[in-house]
Amino acid sequence: MADPPRGGIRVYLSTLQLGAFRNYDSLTIHFSPGLNVLYGDNAQGKTNLLEAIHFLATGRSHRTSRDQDMVQEGQEELLARAAVVRRTGTIELELRCGLQTRKQLKINGIAERKIARLVGSLAVVLFSPDDLQLLKGPPSGRRRFLDLELSQISQTYLHHLMAYNRLVAQRNTLLKQPVIDEGLMAVYDEQLVETGAQLVVRRAEAVRRLSPIASRYHRMLAEDREDLELAYQSQGVGDDGAADLETVRRRLERELARLRSEERRRQVTLVGPHRDDVGFWVAGRDARLYASQGQQRTAVLALKLAELEFMSDEIGEPPLLLLDDVASELDPHRRHYLLSAVREGVQSFITCTDLEDLMVREWPADHRLFRVRAGTVVLDDRGLS
Repeated sequence: MADPPRGGIRVYLSTLQLGAFRNYDSLTIHFSPGLNVLYGDNAQGKTNLLEAIHFLATGRSHRTSRDQDMVQEGQEELLARAAVVRRTGTIELELRCGLQTRKQLKINGIAERKIARLVGSLAVVLFSPDDLQLLKGPPSGRRRFLDLELSQISQTYLHHLMAYNRLVAQRNTLLKQPVIDEGLMAVYDEQLVETGAQLVVRRAEAVRRLSPIASRYHRMLAEDREDLELAYQSQGVGDDGAADLETVRRRLERELARLRSEERRRQVTLVGPHRDDVGFWVAGRDARLYASQGQQRTAVLALKLAELEFMSDEIGEPPLLLLDDVASELDPHRRHYLLSAVREGVQSFITCTDLEDLMVREWPADHRLFRVRAGTVVLDDRGLS
């Protein structure tokens, strides 16, 4: 794990306020800058709290693509507000969205036109049971993993990603027309090559840097029995792994020319980073095909720890670590290794049904325990710090 910043935790979420968010009518909760444990029975609202934090950090839910799904039943608009303590002072983030209104962002009380302005305010790494399917799930999940990570690091990447997604949708619409406007298609092709190449280069660089970090954690978790290797797989990257901007542009141009007839026959864009994937190899074998359940869990845990270190290095401070009911999914060895991360200068939020699941012998000094029940959150006096 990367060394924590000198002087302790540099950024942390001090206060969270919710209104009409999922099963929370109205809530204000004050967190520890260190470890925060949210415990209680299933379906009481623990994951909803992590979702709210993720929403404030990234502008989106990790559970739904529809913001309206987070609005409490019977209400018209949700509110999520956070006070984030940084070295330079406290920042207030506020997001509102309604059944009939678009998402609205305020930073320190000032309305922002673009959600991308969130980048740099608060970063998170989320680990949930769904992530355990990252290896054997569809490529879209692995692309989403990279996009979320890089969008929190770079406003430029997020800008390119949003522009690219709009472009692919527009190009697909054009491909479905009975008569294709060739002039417009040429414009779209040029934009796809330019914007797509920017995404490919940044993703490939991220995977190249993540791979040795994840491999190091994997060897520790697997007790040096197996190696883990990651590789970015793209039409824009050759077998030699070359991913400089000009090389990627040329490769995308060639692929567009090669698949032009097939795209028109199928009426869909077949070239670009929306078709890319991340390869995982455990002990030299493709983990997407051959990894056992235990190997999958070890590889994903190593990847998440690598993500935490990579983002810490990129932004100069550790992101928040959100662990959603993963302790029960891991064996004692992996569980112990994961929980050791919360002691290294990282503000952490852990949900569980039973505190015994965490197998913590001695709580760190800067911890708080919160009992979650039916949309209420109560500070457990065992967790006063």
